[in-house]
Amino acid sequence: MTGTTEDATAPRRGRRNDPRLDTALINAAVDVLNETGYAAFTTTAVARRAGASTASLYRRWPSKQALAGAVARHIALSELSGIDTGSLEGDVRELLARKQRILDADAGPALLSLMGQAAHDPALRRILHEDVYLAARERLEGLIALAARRGELDADIDSTRISVLALVLIGTALARSVFLPVHEAATEPAGDTSADLAETELQLLLGALRGSSDDP
Repeated sequence: MTGTTEDATAPRRGRRNDPRLDTALINAAVDVLNETGYAAFTTTAVARRAGASTASLYRRWPSKQALAGAVARHIALSELSGIDTGSLEGDVRELLARKQRILDADAGPALLSLMGQAAHDPALRRILHEDVYLAARERLEGLIALAARRGELDADIDSTRISVLALVLIGTALARSVFLPVHEAATEPAGDTSADLAETELQLLLGALRGSSDDP
């Protein structure tokens, strides 16, 4: 992550913060986002839900966007770190499983709400670029580095390819939330079940990674 984003989304330095209140505020922010969406999301509602003052919230995050970025980073870092199954296929499968776990958890709708609103909010878009897109890209780079050390991949996969794969990784989650809502699963066409889609996404990512060394 860049220093700018750390400054924008992490709790401010100075007076030592109570980590229990930090957690309470993040959890309250997730709850409020789930209930209202980002458009109606306010720091006042988050502070009230956490039983804290708005002053204590602003000591940690100076704006609504910064608090939303902290939520996104908390979700991404808590779920996507530390993947090493011993094989490229196992690592990518685990990455996709963790992505789905994020979407299925209480924080999933909150994260999707933030991503959907980012197109209309430049400040939020800048923060999510760091805390969602670059986080996903860094995880892919880490998996590629592990696979290269095992001899499964070339170490010099094109940077543009990695960027596109990171967008695919994020974009499929957002698209499925819009076009294939869970409550309509029973009406999806044959072959479009969640398990089929996940397996197809896995094979597409693996094919793109493994095929890179064969490109002209």
